[in-house]
Amino acid sequence: MLKLADSENRYGLVAIINHWLGAVMVILLLSIGLYFHEMPRGEQLTYWKGLHISLGALFFLVLAFRVLWRWSGTSPRPVPQARYLQIAARAVHHLLLACIVIMIISGPLMIWSGGHAIRVFDLFSLPSPVGKIKDLHEILETAHKVTSRVLLVLLILHVVAALKHALLDRDTTLKRMLGR
Repeated sequence: MLKLADSENRYGLVAIINHWLGAVMVILLLSIGLYFHEMPRGEQLTYWKGLHISLGALFFLVLAFRVLWRWSGTSPRPVPQARYLQIAARAVHHLLLACIVIMIISGPLMIWSGGHAIRVFDLFSLPSPVGKIKDLHEILETAHKVTSRVLLVLLILHVVAALKHALLDRDTTLKRMLGR
């Protein structure tokens, strides 16, 4: 039976659910954000931006928990591979988590420093605790945009590495993240 916490040899149920739920959330938010980014002003932009913001607000605590769980716990031992690949894998994982942190902080602060409340599906809104701060807004907007591009590259590297483990190395890396 799968345990809640990670062990030396396998991921626990919490880590597995965190990983896959977080992956879906990040990919969904990133996809929507990249989709509407170049749209001209109008109803379509307003719709997609509102959806992105609403989903981001709903996913905030789940993604924050994902990061805290991974950084506070221990992971299973990595499968044997060249030292440089172990270092690269650790770096990509830490950078992925750092990007998620930057996104979940810069997103809300960007909206609030633009002088707006965060509206969640027109059901409720989270008023700005800071008010309009133009310079901060521009910095956060740039950080959010640049981080989204870095996150996209890191996600691609992560998926390619998972495929390498599954198809070329045929080791247990992906199987462990599937609960086996």
